[in-house]
Amino acid sequence: MNTALFIKRAEEYQTKEFIINAFETNKIGKVKDVTLIKKQNDFGKSYNGVIVIFERWNMNNLVEKLLNEMASSPDGTTKFYFNEHRFWHINIHKQKMVECEETMLVDPSLSDKEKIAKLEELVKSMSAQIHYMQTRQEKAEQQLMMAEHKHTEQHLLNMELHTQLQEKQWEQEWFESDVKLENDELIEENQTLKYRLGLLGMDLAQKDNEIKSIRESHEKEKCVYEQELRDRDCVIDYLTCRLTKNNK
Repeated sequence: MNTALFIKRAEEYQTKEFIINAFETNKIGKVKDVTLIKKQNDFGKSYNGVIVIFERWNMNNLVEKLLNEMASSPDGTTKFYFNEHRFWHINIHKQKMVECEETMLVDPSLSDKEKIAKLEELVKSMSAQIHYMQTRQEKAEQQLMMAEHKHTEQHLLNMELHTQLQEKQWEQEWFESDVKLENDELIEENQTLKYRLGLLGMDLAQKDNEIKSIRESHEKEKCVYEQELRDRDCVIDYLTCRLTKNNK
């Protein structure tokens, strides 16, 4: 299949002859046919999309530049300046068309010189298209290598993240184990303190009873002592009175 170009937007006044002349004047190649596709923008202005089918491609610096730019562009598009200040956005027309089939035969009725010229044109055309395909292949290989590199980096990153996550899980398990052990020790210590508090409560109650008993005993002794003192005072008073009377 011969490589065809697609012009994204050509103005309505740019006829088939204008387009053919633009490519041939700039020595891009010999145009076999041009197909105009009527289109309109969002504002209702009409323009044409254009499929440019080549009979032969030339192989020169401009063609190589255009093919390289289309091969390396993210959307496969580049600018073709058909004069100093005017350009079209072009890309490779990827849809297969019967009109794009390139004849590989040379008319046997031609002279040897004409046959050689035709063969040279055919070789140049094939060289230009092979160059584009090689550039596209190199770009595809680079993208594949970059994708594999990113995949490898992502895999390594995932492994690192998995390792970190595993370490965090281990740390969490160790932390939870330590907390559980500490909690069990605190529960056991709390139970021991409760038991000791119960014993201290019993001791305190016993001490309170002993103090109460001592106080009661002390009160009784105090009452007895005070009674004895009163009795003694009474005896002293009685004896004092008796002595007084006797002295009189």
